[in-house]
Amino acid sequence: MSAIQLYSFAACPYAQRAHIALLEKQLDFELIEIDLFNRPEWFAAISPYGKVPVLRHAGVTVHESSIINQYLDEAFPQPALMPEPPALRAQARIWMDYCETRFLPAAHKLMSEAGDPEQRAANVEKLSEVLRHIEHAGLRISGSGPWFLGQQFSLTDIQFAPFLERFDMYVQLAGAVLPEDCSRLHDWMTALQKRPGVAATAHKTGYHIEARRQMLERIAAKRAAA
Repeated sequence: MSAIQLYSFAACPYAQRAHIALLEKQLDFELIEIDLFNRPEWFAAISPYGKVPVLRHAGVTVHESSIINQYLDEAFPQPALMPEPPALRAQARIWMDYCETRFLPAAHKLMSEAGDPEQRAANVEKLSEVLRHIEHAGLRISGSGPWFLGQQFSLTDIQFAPFLERFDMYVQLAGAVLPEDCSRLHDWMTALQKRPGVAATAHKTGYHIEARRQMLERIAAKRAAA
């Protein structure tokens, strides 16, 4: 058994974050897939909330994708996935938080109300507003280079990567728009697609659409049974 185990679910973007970090660190690890709709009984002892990802290493169990990735960067310092200067580390964490508190809520609202024509236009505009903030308050002033912080690939890139990978699904199913004035964001998304750790965990848009369809179908069946 490997010294590191990652409990994952292939369609989960949060688990994908941890998978990317492990690959970028070039660590040996065991990937253990969990069907979140048919969890094995033993998984409750590892993840009390029944969630993935879960990382196990050296007798330690770590939950939550952002915390897992920060743990990995501290436990395995090279190659570094956070900048050295404290001010830049703070910026990295600010934008990681922006992903969780602004970008993801806007994207989730857009997708959850995709079938509501009255809400769609407002939700598309809200997500576009968030994207413009990432472009103009983040990418355009964080440094030249392909990554969010400029030349260094970081945990900030990993924080956004799985969801930017799914952006074409947002376009197809909910009418999302990448604003024309977000050229740096477009370039960043293109660079992420080519990054080895991201590309190795990526799936096509059709996969994400089908995974979402199956998820909604299973949730509906579970509610009907209850």
